[in-house]
Amino acid sequence: MLINAYRLKQWRVDQQEKEKAQASERSKQQFLANMSHEIRTPMNAIKGMTDILLRREPKADQMEYLKGIKQSSDSLLVIIDDILDLSKIEAGKIELESVPFSLHELVNNVHVIMKFRAEEKGLELLKNLPEDDVWIKGDSTRLRQVLINLLGNAIKFTDKGVVTTTVQVTRNEGRLHVHFTVSDTGVGIGEDRLEKIFESFEQAYSDTTRKFGGTGLGLSISKKLVELHGGKIWAESKKGIGSQFHFTISCEEASEVSTEIIEPIDLVESQQKLKGLRILVVEDNHFNAVVAQQELEDAIPEVIVELASNGSIAVEKVKSGNYDIVLMDVQMPVMNGYEATKAIRALQADQSNVPIVAMTANVLKNEVESCYEAGMNDFIGKPFDTDVLIAKIQKLV
Repeated sequence: MLINAYRLKQWRVDQQEKEKAQASERSKQQFLANMSHEIRTPMNAIKGMTDILLRREPKADQMEYLKGIKQSSDSLLVIIDDILDLSKIEAGKIELESVPFSLHELVNNVHVIMKFRAEEKGLELLKNLPEDDVWIKGDSTRLRQVLINLLGNAIKFTDKGVVTTTVQVTRNEGRLHVHFTVSDTGVGIGEDRLEKIFESFEQAYSDTTRKFGGTGLGLSISKKLVELHGGKIWAESKKGIGSQFHFTISCEEASEVSTEIIEPIDLVESQQKLKGLRILVVEDNHFNAVVAQQELEDAIPEVIVELASNGSIAVEKVKSGNYDIVLMDVQMPVMNGYEATKAIRALQADQSNVPIVAMTANVLKNEVESCYEAGMNDFIGKPFDTDVLIAKIQKLV
């Protein structure tokens, strides 16, 4: 009896500890979601207004300052995305996809993204791929993220020379073994520091952040993503000569692949199709409302943009107006975006069918899913890319 009573007591203690840990994790996730929203909201205004001013033909010295603001805001967004990614991985909230994709296309896409950054430093960006393209099953988005992290680091720590991406593929018992290598001719890392660089918030040297910037999260996130694929990642380096970062994954070869060719949107044709569009922007932050209005007026001829500062006003405007599309913020006073969308969907037939796009700083997966569950047609995160927003509007109207 005493043994059973002891076991029951121990089980209760274990349960209490487990519940405390789960509550702590929920609080951490909510805190990060709130911080993401609070940072992205003003960043949307900073980025948007900077882009607007850059289009207004500023003076030469103003252009230099505006480009500095733009680069700084982009850097801040990378930091917040890194922190969110790390928290999602640690909470086990990242599920890998298993879809067919081309290895050639994956590497080519990453090189297009990183080309400008390499050219700014006068570096050659080379690739060494298998002669015949290989299609595999996996999560191309996450593998692209790893390659971007590795190439970004290689470019950051290389002042002159070459950055090269190499992919080798071998077949073994019906599976493919894919070995990626990103090499550079940069500053290099001492052997005593190689293991530390894959730990969270670690840099190779204490003065790395001051000299080059960064959070020390990119390699830690890359390691966790590679391990989620069942692979491994490691580095080889000689200080003053350069580094090679390797990672390997084992995957299935894609036997049947159907690709849909997506034609790029013709800007002039797009402008003519959307000419005179009536848009309701629902946004409680004055600066973000101005950014949205100005971006839309610059992008669409004769567009009519009306503003609503909360969901309640938006519902009344949709009742009495004839809008082609509604751009809906989520976190607002009086009535939030979810409630406003549900109220609009409950209106009379014509008014209830107006396309609604969530335009919000809430970018976590569960928050995006809540937007669709409320009845929204699409989603775009803040800070938003105007070209992406226009493409979404064109698709819906």
